[in-house]
Amino acid sequence: MATAEGSSPLRVLIIGAGSAGLLLAQAFKKVGINAAVFEKDASPTARPRDWNFGIYWAQSPLEDILPPKLHAQLETVQTDASYKPNAKSVMPIINGVSGELLRALDTPLRPAAEATGIDVRFGKALVSIQVKEDGLVESIFADGNTEVGNLVIGAEGAHSVVRDFLFESSPEDAKLLSCPIVVSSCLAKLDPQVALDIRKINPTYYMTLDPTGLMSWASVHDCASPDPAEWTFCVLLTWNSAEETGLKTDQEILDDMRARVQHLAYPFKESVTTIPSGTRCWHARLTYLPTKPWDSRGGLVTLAGDAAHSMTFHRGQGLGNAITDVAELLKRLQEMKSLTPAELAKAVQEYEKEVWPRGHEAVMANLENTIALHNWDMMMQSAAIVSGVKREGDKLPSS
Repeated sequence: MATAEGSSPLRVLIIGAGSAGLLLAQAFKKVGINAAVFEKDASPTARPRDWNFGIYWAQSPLEDILPPKLHAQLETVQTDASYKPNAKSVMPIINGVSGELLRALDTPLRPAAEATGIDVRFGKALVSIQVKEDGLVESIFADGNTEVGNLVIGAEGAHSVVRDFLFESSPEDAKLLSCPIVVSSCLAKLDPQVALDIRKINPTYYMTLDPTGLMSWASVHDCASPDPAEWTFCVLLTWNSAEETGLKTDQEILDDMRARVQHLAYPFKESVTTIPSGTRCWHARLTYLPTKPWDSRGGLVTLAGDAAHSMTFHRGQGLGNAITDVAELLKRLQEMKSLTPAELAKAVQEYEKEVWPRGHEAVMANLENTIALHNWDMMMQSAAIVSGVKREGDKLPSS
């Protein structure tokens, strides 16, 4: 099979320029298939970065996908570029009341690579999809323009227009489900001494759990400045709430966060109480979507990443599964006997046979773990404590 860039008349349309979408473009580039990424945001900086994530067990498949020069840049795009991860790197899980270390999770690498050298079109919000009689797929965008290709992949996250299309005969199957757990979060600069003491616990992050069922988290978001007063942390709390909380404004959310951590030890309490008033805060109920088989119209339209298996975040498994999606599809692409529409559709259908059961099990196992982490009696048997961030923790326990 030809593998030179641009050597094939095949064309793939990838919806969403997140991690899954950009990695998919790299995979298609690797096998010589033309792919373009369509992103609804107007530019790469249209939204400020309010997230970070860990790669963990998906490092090997990521290396298979990325060009060597790009893979070599991984450590340079960490939230703390000066931190050098190694085989002994850990994330501590701590009893937030007593300060006791409950578990140190092995986390040897935690950057997020930026994809380059691919065709990304911004300001392209997908409105609908049509499968044409000639076997091509047409994507219609909000700006009135259309694009036609041999394959459309929805990689635009949990709120996927492509997924809605695939389940148009059973719309309920495309809807996100509500989790009993809610989250409040913010990006904040903290008291300088608190910031220093947080990073003495671990240079990048920690998680606390306690008998009240509260989980707290703090991780370095930006520490480029030598002044700890200028460091930014991602701070979040999660807890079980069967009823709607009614929290809407930034101040309401922050006041509630401050009230919830009064029982925690130093510096876990202060990681929240020293958040300045006026900080932008978010509050939401966690959602999830167990993967189920979709109608890919014979391998012409498919899903990857959160669009295929949106899951709760407490074990950091979302990116690992997205990377695995791309690695599995790349494997099928490399098995193609020729760069033809029929072979491409066959590769997609083989990929789907793997992603459907894996995605379902990962979503349900992570939901079970999220719920367990907020129940002190169940917590020590949860996947986060028993398996850490390893992929094996995505296996549901045998009945």
